[in-house]
Amino acid sequence: MKQIKIMALGLLATGLCAQEGMEQAKALLEKWYETQRTISKEESDWRIGKEVLQERIDLTQRESEMLRQKQSATQQETVESQKKVDELKAINETLKKGLQPLMHDIKALELRVLALVTRTPEPVQQRVAPLTQRIPTAKTSNKLTLSERYQNVVGVLNELNKVAREISIASEVRTLEKGEKVEVTVIYLGLSQAYYVNEKSRVAGVGQLDKGGVWRWEANNGSVDAVVQLLGIYKGEKPAAYVPLAVKVQ
Repeated sequence: MKQIKIMALGLLATGLCAQEGMEQAKALLEKWYETQRTISKEESDWRIGKEVLQERIDLTQRESEMLRQKQSATQQETVESQKKVDELKAINETLKKGLQPLMHDIKALELRVLALVTRTPEPVQQRVAPLTQRIPTAKTSNKLTLSERYQNVVGVLNELNKVAREISIASEVRTLEKGEKVEVTVIYLGLSQAYYVNEKSRVAGVGQLDKGGVWRWEANNGSVDAVVQLLGIYKGEKPAAYVPLAVKVQ
């Protein structure tokens, strides 16, 4: 009986030990599973991080390659631009040398045109004044380009060419032989012939531009009616007709 109790106690002790071992084993197994899960998660995170890092590296390399290509293209463009600049500078220097004779010529042309304008009737001078005022003289500074200066000269010459084929009217004051001054209407035929008249005062005369560029006036009171008729025809107040007037040709 005593032996049976001892055996029972032994089995009980063995069972308790086995149960404790199982508990320990279970706890160890859970820790192992937890460790494996942690390792697996770390490995997964590491792989993801590696992929993200690799993508960043690849992107950085691509951007770096693009920058190198842009830098190379920019350097090439800079070289080409510098070549163009050098070519334009060479062309500019050639043009400057070619413009020097033109610069010399325009000065002489401007002086001749201004002198020519002073020989024209007052209405004509007023007509071309907007252009002649832009032509530089020895007393005025020149801020115009060469092209602008030539345009002014050509503009004045074009206007004078038109006037040479036109009739213009002006109101002027003439000094008579006895020193008396009278207001007259002057009819300019082009740039070299003119007639003046004052019907009320019965004063008339003819004018002509001499070789020296001065207008010479000669009284001819006998032509009052003829000049009045010419003036009326020009203004449309009288019918067209032949008007006998003296013309001097040099």
